Amino acid sequence: MEAIINRTPRTVTVRMSTRRWNRLQQMEQAYKLAQAIKRSMIQAEMAPSMTVDEAMEFIDKL
Repeated sequence: MEAIINRTPRTVTVRMSTRRWNRLQQMEQAYKLAQAIKRSMIQAEMAPSMTVDEAMEFIDKL
């Protein structure tokens, strides 16, 4: 259970259990990872297609 302790136009102070706080932190990290994956999928779709040899050369250059 959480309770709002203080609220200003820019911040909110809440009281919650450490278990719930840790869970919120995990969900935030999962959200950030999902955003990165989505961006990489869009980049992969926009990248020019390559043959196997071109892809291997590109990987070797990295």
